[in-house]
Amino acid sequence: MPMDRESRREKKQLDTQEEIKTAAWNYISQHGATSLSLRAVASSLGLSAPALYRYFPSKNHLVLALIHDAFLSLRDALDASLIPIPQASWDDQLRCLGHAYRDWAIAQSESFFLIFGDPVPGYLGPPDELLPVAGQSLRVLIEVIRKAAVAGALRLPLEPAPNQHLQISLKAWSDAIHKTDPDILYLAFIIATRVQGLMLAELGRQLPPFFPDGSGLFERELERIILDIRG
Repeated sequence: MPMDRESRREKKQLDTQEEIKTAAWNYISQHGATSLSLRAVASSLGLSAPALYRYFPSKNHLVLALIHDAFLSLRDALDASLIPIPQASWDDQLRCLGHAYRDWAIAQSESFFLIFGDPVPGYLGPPDELLPVAGQSLRVLIEVIRKAAVAGALRLPLEPAPNQHLQISLKAWSDAIHKTDPDILYLAFIIATRVQGLMLAELGRQLPPFFPDGSGLFERELERIILDIRG
């Protein structure tokens, strides 16, 4: 059935937005996210800067769309890593997630740095609508940690207990996005920041010169994380 005029207009709008995002990723891969220029992106597509604003009203809107796609890419990579091993133990699944995270960060380094690296000048930070998609990339790790708790490997509640302010914050975050035990959410977030820090050091070339790459450090940190969960 042929599309009506409104449907064709919407499709053209979406197609052009995708072309702009692709051009923006190409620019980021060559020049880095911190130097992202709407004028340069528009020029690479043969558009004027005012024409680009019809599709993304500001640089902030474009960066937000790119970060949204980056989080979806990370989520998909983590989810796909566990599809072949649905019945594996929680620790084997955690190892698999860790390796998938590192592989994704290396293969999609522009996406990794856009999410976790230096902020893009002029970007105002994640609005509320970005929180759910960011949370999706943490969901599979939360499920693996919950599996560890069910298996008796993780003792809840965690010690030491959070202070009142942290307790309120964790509960609010859990109630709004993840609907899980706040201690499990806390642990998932801390694990994510530990592996994120190693990848920032490796991809940012901040490792001491004695390491050819970060694989050995990352592997050991994964095992340390598993031992920490077991207590």
